[in-house]
Amino acid sequence: MPGIERSKMSEDSLYRNIVSLGLGIEACLEKKLNISTLILIYSAIDTVGWLNSKGEEAPRESFINWVRDYLLTAKHLECTPLELYAARCGFVHTATSESHLCSGGGVRRISYAIGDAGAQPLLRAFEKLGKSDEVTVAHARDLYEAWKLGVLYFVEEIDKDPIRKKLVYEKANNFYSNLTKSDVSSFLGVAQKD
Repeated sequence: MPGIERSKMSEDSLYRNIVSLGLGIEACLEKKLNISTLILIYSAIDTVGWLNSKGEEAPRESFINWVRDYLLTAKHLECTPLELYAARCGFVHTATSESHLCSGGGVRRISYAIGDAGAQPLLRAFEKLGKSDEVTVAHARDLYEAWKLGVLYFVEEIDKDPIRKKLVYEKANNFYSNLTKSDVSSFLGVAQKD
């Protein structure tokens, strides 16, 4: 029975933390906290990329692979996995679009449409300026939607593979969690005292 309980805790931790990330992103979108929105989206991609990886850490490849296999498969965006990784580096580390990958050339910067602004008009503007080889555009809401759809696809896929599912759940056990006194008492099998 302890193995079953631990597996259930891992599953709960996985879904609770993924939902929590999504709710945080939605709150930032609603409050128009644009930098925080993008930082959280990129962190959320890092998180599921790490869950999908075979290693204990979340290297560049885990982010890029997850974006390629899930995020961009779920929803088309006008950017590549490497461009999204470069944007992630800029936003997560400096809250800017500047990253080593972009400044080195060959990787376009991502400019963001936010709120009611559309990504396509901004993309056309960069094309008219002759900057489409330097800059591409993503709408923050589209990036979030792609992450959500990618997560659904990822979860459906791991549910079909017991070995992979077990590895993901083991990693999910490492998530930070908020346990109430009641949760701890229940787990330990002791009655909660008021």
